[in-house]
Amino acid sequence: MRTLLPLALALATVVAPALSAQSVFDSELRLAPQFMQYQIKSPSNETISELAVPVFVSIPFGSRFTFDVGTSYARAKVTTGSTLSEINGLTDTQLRGNLTLGTDFVVITGGVNLPTGRSSVTLDQLTAAGRIGSDFLAFPISNMGTGLATTGGIAIARPFGDWNFGFGGAVRHSSTYDPYNVPGPTLRFTPGDEYRARVGVDRGLNNGRLSLGLTYSAFGKDDAGGSVYNTGNRLIAQAVVTNSISGADVTLAGYNVFRAPGQYASLDPAGRENIANGYLGIGLHMLGTLVEPNIEGRHWLQNIPGVTSGSTTTADRSQSSYLGTFGLRTRIGVGGLAAFPSVGYTIGQLATLDAQSTPVHADFTGFRAQLAIRVAP
Repeated sequence: MRTLLPLALALATVVAPALSAQSVFDSELRLAPQFMQYQIKSPSNETISELAVPVFVSIPFGSRFTFDVGTSYARAKVTTGSTLSEINGLTDTQLRGNLTLGTDFVVITGGVNLPTGRSSVTLDQLTAAGRIGSDFLAFPISNMGTGLATTGGIAIARPFGDWNFGFGGAVRHSSTYDPYNVPGPTLRFTPGDEYRARVGVDRGLNNGRLSLGLTYSAFGKDDAGGSVYNTGNRLIAQAVVTNSISGADVTLAGYNVFRAPGQYASLDPAGRENIANGYLGIGLHMLGTLVEPNIEGRHWLQNIPGVTSGSTTTADRSQSSYLGTFGLRTRIGVGGLAAFPSVGYTIGQLATLDAQSTPVHADFTGFRAQLAIRVAP
């Protein structure tokens, strides 16, 4: 019921950027329609796809306060033989306000998650809703809705010589909702509060920049129909290095997400997990624009705790999944509009179980296409 934090290649540090927008006439619109599909071969034999259209608007009110609103349309499908599971519609809507104090040194943030999306799924939607929540496959929209929630946080940033240092904290409180619309008794789900602490540093590096960040997320106890549990806290490390080498813009980025051991709603133990991701992009100035071939690699290590059933006990074991993506991105600019079309092809292996519950790997391939658009005055 709870997935890892959505992660992009950009480093989400708490170092506060300088604000240049002054009025509503400096508002900015961003949208990024994208399609992603994976074909997972035997023994799973599944095709998972998602079309997502996120829309985000940022509206400044003076130089100190900025208001953001964002939502998405998503359509996810899973095909297994002749069986189809599909879910589609609007997702939840996020409202956020940022107030800057001092000379960009303190930023206070408050946000509300409005339940405009589908937080309850039917039996025929269950497979599609579950597959897009995979942190390893990293679909652009990981859930359709999670009910009403509020978030508050504060971040502080200061320069120290050539370095900028920032730290901050945030708390998220979510309300109770019904995750399943199925026959029988209603299952009420109350997520535990999330407490997040983040520290980040960055500095100039030759013609580019170095950014480092570390985030720790602690979660209160979740309650699913009276079953109280915690799937484990998270530690996320992120790094980005940019520079210019022989006229090419080079970006090297990575993140590592570690989830501590926990417990599922069934009260079975949840083993620790680790997802490591690396990215290399080389921006070439050609054809009057920027063309960026890139490569990305990801590894997912899972610890599977042993279980006892009757007189049979299985030992702890580990399993690994991995993927590699080869991509191409470019930039198109016309007036106040900037577009970033990109495509990528993925190959990999996914740890799973066969019909006899024996651990095996399923080969898979994937394809993604995106058109990120930014419209500003």
